[in-house]
Amino acid sequence: MYEVSRIGAFVHFCRDIVKCLMVFIGLLSFLCLYGCSPKLSTPEQLERFSSAGPIATGQEVIGLGGVHHIGPYRVVPGDILEFQMPAVLRVISAEFSEWLKPVYGRRDYEPYLARISDNGTITLPIVGQLSVNNMTLSEIEALVIDAYYPKYVVHRPMVVCEVMKYQRESERVFTVMGLVRSPNAFPYPPDVQYNLMESLAYAGGLDMVADPRYVKVYRQDSDGEIVSATFSIDSKAFRDAYAVAIKPGDVVYVDHTLRTRVNQFIADVFNFRVGYYADVRD
Repeated sequence: MYEVSRIGAFVHFCRDIVKCLMVFIGLLSFLCLYGCSPKLSTPEQLERFSSAGPIATGQEVIGLGGVHHIGPYRVVPGDILEFQMPAVLRVISAEFSEWLKPVYGRRDYEPYLARISDNGTITLPIVGQLSVNNMTLSEIEALVIDAYYPKYVVHRPMVVCEVMKYQRESERVFTVMGLVRSPNAFPYPPDVQYNLMESLAYAGGLDMVADPRYVKVYRQDSDGEIVSATFSIDSKAFRDAYAVAIKPGDVVYVDHTLRTRVNQFIADVFNFRVGYYADVRD
């Protein structure tokens, strides 16, 4: 009889604890719904955010390991460089006119393509091989000009170098982290444009238990400074989320809010109670 009374008292105690927890959860939910949500970005912040990025191909990007160094692009073996050179350089050699056949229909400047070899060199007409590995485009332009002038031409020529094809094109990524099912870094092909909802879909969608309503997107501007914007992703804002363009190098972060923590806490409590009663009945 005494044991039955102890068990009854314990049951009542547990019920009181559950009631207190439910009241506490209700208060937290109230605070979460009224005044504890993240602030959406202002129009000024959105304008700055939209004008930033993408990070140039070949630069380090923000990823799961944190923010890496960025700066002017440095070429690597396998890159294809396009040089715009004065057509007057043809007078150097009869072969030069064959190598610099007009492509764009212009007579003053003609393109010349060169792939960077495995040992980091390119081969240019007359001057031969030049070592360019890990150099910036402006450094390559200065190197080519010095190779032709004053040894081969009287006047200092203007040379413009661009990367026609990146060897590191496959390294373009965007990263999705936080309250999603499969956080990871995902490839960003050069011929597509992803939006915010598509990026979340790549990560398997949102955590349904936490049920987040906000997402923050980080990217870097031309000065390397990290800028961010907060967007709503609830059912009323889906259309707006589809209009948010994700750029290479972006980090999409679905962070916890008070609401998501309450949701997870409630789920954990009910899972514990269901599991407890199942064990007792077994």
